[in-house]
Amino acid sequence: MKEKVVLVGVEWDVIDLIESIHFIDLIGILESTYPNECYDINYLGSDENWEELKAKYPGLKAVLPIDSPKIRARLLKYYGEEALMTLVSPECYISSRATVGFGTIVQRGVKIMARASIGNCCKINVNATVHHESFIGHFCTLAPGAQVLGRVIVGNSVYIGAGAVIKQKCRIGDGAIIGAGAVVVDDIPPHVTVVGVPAKEIQRKIPLSTPSA
Repeated sequence: MKEKVVLVGVEWDVIDLIESIHFIDLIGILESTYPNECYDINYLGSDENWEELKAKYPGLKAVLPIDSPKIRARLLKYYGEEALMTLVSPECYISSRATVGFGTIVQRGVKIMARASIGNCCKINVNATVHHESFIGHFCTLAPGAQVLGRVIVGNSVYIGAGAVIKQKCRIGDGAIIGAGAVVVDDIPPHVTVVGVPAKEIQRKIPLSTPSA
């Protein structure tokens, strides 16, 4: 029997991924912001319809494909840990010595190497790589082609842009943003945005709080 899921937000790469997994049945999309973008996928309303759907489909699961770490952290509180599905492409490689947290999406072409650890509610996009003994915190996003080299420590709610490279043994603080194509060769403090080769700080924010999972 197929496991029924809803997608919270429109993300076509993830829709394709779900449809490629034979034991998952995508019943539709909950989308508050851009409902017209659902096109040929069944539109189920907004977040407020979740409780009604759970009653209709016992055991229903939710997938959180949204790129923003902050929004995924908020949605975890709304939907609850027990409702989230961990979604792993059959076309990725995850070492038997690696770990992946609940509610995380691992896309096609991803490589997660030995003794790497991925936190809860992360999104590891197409062709990203997490090398040996690296630690990725909760709610992190690795954009397509991002490369986290060996023994890197990444805090919570970090966004690593497309094609960015994090050099071995670097530490990335909570809430940091690494721009697309950046090459990080030194530690990055919390809540700092960096861009360029080598990566340089362009912005720093003081958060109200850091989400945890």
